[in-house]
Order: sequence, then C-alpha cells, then structure tokens
Amino acid sequence: MVETALLLPPLLSAIILGSLYALMAMGLTLIYSTIRILNFAHGAFFMAGAYIVWWLNTPQSYLSRLGLGSLGVSGLQIPLLVAVIPAVIIIFGAGVLTQRAVILPLIKKPNPLITTLVATLALATILESVATVIFGGGRFSYAQELVEGNVRFGGLIVTYVEIIQFAVAIGVLAALYLFLKKSRIGIGMRAVAQDLDAASLCGINTQTVYLLTFGIGAALAALAGFLLTNIIFLSPSVGATPLTIAFIVVVFGGIGSVPGTVIASYVVALVQQYVTLLLDPSWGLSFAFILMIAVLIIRPRGLFGFKET
Repeated sequence: MVETALLLPPLLSAIILGSLYALMAMGLTLIYSTIRILNFAHGAFFMAGAYIVWWLNTPQSYLSRLGLGSLGVSGLQIPLLVAVIPAVIIIFGAGVLTQRAVILPLIKKPNPLITTLVATLALATILESVATVIFGGGRFSYAQELVEGNVRFGGLIVTYVEIIQFAVAIGVLAALYLFLKKSRIGIGMRAVAQDLDAASLCGINTQTVYLLTFGIGAALAALAGFLLTNIIFLSPSVGATPLTIAFIVVVFGGIGSVPGTVIASYVVALVQQYVTLLLDPSWGLSFAFILMIAVLIIRPRGLFGFKET
C-alpha cells in the first residue's frame, strides 16, 4: 500500500514536467495544424538549441580541456538565462530556413506528408551527425547551475530550477495563446489552419505564415531543450526521447489541436510519474504509448482532433 504522502511529489513533478512537454509538443502542433506536415527534425532543434546555450555558457578553459578550444566564442561565459535568447533566435532562423529551403519545395509535390516526413527525418540525422563531429559523442552538463536552492511546501520540496522551468513554460504558452488570439499574424496562422483557400482569398500571405509558423515551432523546441537539459545530460541524441514524447502527446491529444496538446501533456506526464513510482522508471514511456493506443482505438483522431477536410 502506497502512503498518501508519497503520491504528492509525483503529482507536483507531473505538473512541472507536463508544462515542459506542452512547450515541446506545441511546436509540432502549430506546424501540423498550419502546414499539415509532421516535423521529425523537431528533436534536432531541441538538441541544437541546448548545445548553443551550453556553448555560449561554457568557459573557454573548459572547452580547451575538451579539445573544443576552436569554438572560442563561448569564452564569453554568458549566463544561462541570457544565453538562451540568442539560442532561441538562431533556431527560429534555422526553422525559417528549413521551411523555405526544404519544406516549401516538397509541399508542392505529390504526397507532401510522406516526402516532408522523410526530409525532416534526414535533416534530424544530419544535424545529429554535425553535433557529434563538433562536440563528440560524450555527455555534457552546463558549467553553472541555472539557480541553486529549494523551497518547502508542507512536506514537498521544490527546487528553484523547477520553479523557473514551470514559470517559463507557462509564461511562454500563455504568451503564445495571446499571440494566436490577438495579433494579426496569429489570427492569420489560425485562419490558414482552419481553411487555407479561404485565408488566401482574404489576402493572407500563406507563405509568410508558413515561414513564421515553422520558425516559432523550432524556437519552442529550442527553449524546451534548454529547460529540459538542465536536469539531464546533453548529448547529440538528447532530442530523441523528447521528440517521441511530443509525438505521443500530439497524437493522444489530437494532431493539430492546441487544447488537446496541453491536456495530453499533463496526462502523459502524470501517467509517467505514477508508473515510475508504482512500477519502474523503465515503464514510463511504455505506458504513455499504451495510453495513446487505447485512446486511438476509442477515438482515432485523438481526444480533441479535428476531422480533415
């Protein structure tokens, strides 16, 4: 019998982790709902964003010991919360470039869903190989803590890192919601997602919407990469598991559904945390897949998925 006191920490962890999952998965949701493609390079953008932050934050002396002294720009030892800003901007630009150079030519060809899937998978493999060549296959951690210390809430202990992770994730998701609801570009993105032809007839520049959507999706992955790799080691393959979880979330919640993505993120995190507590950590991802399959059997479009027109 599990004591009640043991059930509260996993609940708190699920709330924090679910917010990070939502941040990661939201990029996939935006890209699919607007452009109708599955971006398998999402995990690579996650990894690249984390590496850029690590590179800018790491002291030059440490890089030299790793044999990476030629990457001298990171000798600036920029604080983590400052280094994340150029990282997100760079990955946003990489996303825009990917949409313009890779996705745009393919969505005009037959079977765009399959061809873009293969192309983004190839891009992910290339980026992982580039990271391996530059940084090696070893595992790194950030040279400094994001922040030290913790606070207590009754019998619960929450680190300041977890508070920052939660606050940043929720803040960005709230800002994204307002952006989609209130801004002219956000309204254009929603219009293209709902009806491409009608949006074009209304004078919305769909190509610009596509570029910005892919860039924003990549930037969200980069930010999630920075936040999550603060609690795990950084390596060229670090984006594989977050990408898998993000796909579970978007399929479970309904591909293209923003509310479904948020709700599914917390449900998946909750399942993983309690499976880890009651069974074994190795079962966490497996049960997330089982949950997704069970939902798809009952509702093939996911919890909040819309019917394609």
